[in-house]
Amino acid sequence: MFLRFVVGGDDEHHKLLTGLITEARLLRDKDLLTNYERAQLEDIYEWFNNNLPCPPYSSSRWSRQAVSWFKDTAKEPIQQMRELSVLLESHGLLVRTLRSKNPGKVLYEDEYQVVVIERERL
Repeated sequence: MFLRFVVGGDDEHHKLLTGLITEARLLRDKDLLTNYERAQLEDIYEWFNNNLPCPPYSSSRWSRQAVSWFKDTAKEPIQQMRELSVLLESHGLLVRTLRSKNPGKVLYEDEYQVVVIERERL
């Protein structure tokens, strides 16, 4: 099973939903976070940078529609995403967790995640 954490309502198509990392960056860049929240976000970003392989988005020829999904065995990264979810929800954003056995065509895979071009229907 694979998991993707996104912001958006149940009535929105999954391909149009934004990931939590992007939404958190937008809040930070709009200066909408308290100092405590900014520090918390930086700690989460630092954890990901130090512990999760970075898929080669910049050096690949992947479509802009390529998105990351976590393997359900990626316990620590999923916990970090849950902490990020709480931060975003405290700002009124609706966080959803999508689940799929086969989210799409795999472009990249590591121990924790896959990058895919998502299927039209999950």
